[in-house]
Amino acid sequence: MLARWSYISTSQLDATQAEKHMEEIVQVSIPRNRSLEVTGALLFTGNRFAQYLEGAPAAIENLKASILRDRRHREVQTIASGEAPHRHFVTWSLAYAGPSHFVSDIIERALNDALEKGDEGFEALVQMMSEFSIRGRG
Repeated sequence: MLARWSYISTSQLDATQAEKHMEEIVQVSIPRNRSLEVTGALLFTGNRFAQYLEGAPAAIENLKASILRDRRHREVQTIASGEAPHRHFVTWSLAYAGPSHFVSDIIERALNDALEKGDEGFEALVQMMSEFSIRGRG
């Protein structure tokens, strides 16, 4: 069975050090996710995180517990969990496009939609994450 977990959280990162912290998060997460055979995507707006993870149920629960304990997050809100019909990020242990103010504004709107519009907003968010990861490969 393939499981998924997606959340949106409020960042506790110091804005002046956020880029450095994000580099550290990505450097740790890629090999960890690869070792757990977890794939997914991470978005960061400067204010909020959004992440989609997919893999074996035990691996997803392990990462979820780690994220819920992580002091860099607060107000972690699950927007999707449970069984996943297929992988969205087959070749990405962690797709991350990096910071951008323009992109952050678009992402913030998508995060609000995911929180307010249920499945429709969640599916649009995952589609956007998928498009970022495909285009980011270039």
